[in-house]
Parts: sequence; structure tokens; C-alpha cells
Amino acid sequence: MDGHDPATVAALIDDLLASSKPGDEARSVTTEQRVMVDADELIAGCLGRQGVEPDAKTINRIRRAMAIPIDERFQPLPGAGELLRTIRELGMRSVIASNTYWRDADSYWDDFRLLGMADDIDGIITSVDAGHLKPHPAVFQMAARQAGVAADRCVVIGNREENDIVPALALGMWTILVYPDDPRPVHSRAHAVAPDLWGCAQALRDMLQTD
Repeated sequence: MDGHDPATVAALIDDLLASSKPGDEARSVTTEQRVMVDADELIAGCLGRQGVEPDAKTINRIRRAMAIPIDERFQPLPGAGELLRTIRELGMRSVIASNTYWRDADSYWDDFRLLGMADDIDGIITSVDAGHLKPHPAVFQMAARQAGVAADRCVVIGNREENDIVPALALGMWTILVYPDDPRPVHSRAHAVAPDLWGCAQALRDMLQTD
């Protein structure tokens, strides 16, 4: 915000923090719920109220600044590194597809570089980049394009039946439902169900053997 009056910048910060509540801390990292106003719209409104032109470059810079930097509080699930390496060893490609509020793909790349996992990831699609939240098919279609394969050659691993499994099946994709923090589901339409990411790695091996 170089070149802007400090008082205007301070008022903008207060407006951003107030407007993005409640649930801001959770949405700074990820969101599985339906968001009624997306981050770019929220930022544009705050800029307008402070008399600052809401151009795309400024909106993008503010959105990235609002994303909480990755630290010891936000770590991958156990087995994440092993799963990514297994995918690579099986000759497959990994594309992260995530519902987010503030974070775009560039923010995620920064996170994975800090975690030392970027070399095992081939692409990242977020709802910010796609312009839609999962379960919208655009997120899955963009991920398939980044992977460079048809939908029926994709395997979606997710922990939400409605957000991950159902829309992926509708596009003809293979699916694995993982439930690391939840009870084992009584029923799922997924091709495989796994309790953790190590189980997902084994499910992928099994799928390739029967493909």
C-alpha cells in the first residue's frame, strides 16, 4: 500500500478484519463450507469504502497478505509425504485441489516449498483460481487439465463425500474417501475408503493392479 495515506491503510485493515469475521481464522487456511461472498468481492468493497481504486493487482496483493503464513500450527496430515512419493513412484501426477478463502495457487506453492514437498506436486488448483468452490465441477476439470489426463484416468482423494466424492464420480473419476479425523463412514460411494493417507497410498496401488 505504498503511496497511500497511513490513516487510510489503517482504516482499510480494520475494515478487512471486521468484514471477514466470523470464521476468519479458519477461512484463512481453508474452507469446506459455502462462502456467500468471495474474498475478492470482500476486498473490493473494503477498498471502495476507503476511497481506494479496487484494481485487480491491489486486490490480489491484499488477498495474499491476508493468508496466514504456514507455520507449526498448520502441518500436513501424517503420511502426506509418503502418499506424494508413492504417487510419483507409481508414475502418476499429483494435483492439489482445495477449497480456500484467501489463498490462491501461488500461496499454496509457497507453503509447500517451506514444507519441502513442492518437488512431489505437479499442480495446484484452488477455488480462488477456479472461481468456484467444490463441489463445482470446474475445480475438478481444471485439476484434470493440469494433470494432463482424461477424467476417467484421475483418482480424487478427499475427506468429504458431498464435496469430493460425489462431484468426482459425476465426471467419471476414480475416488478414495479418507477419514483421518472422523469415524469410519457407514456408507460411501467411493471406490475405496481409507482411514489415513498411508491407506490411500495402498488403495492407489490396488487400483493400478486391477485397472
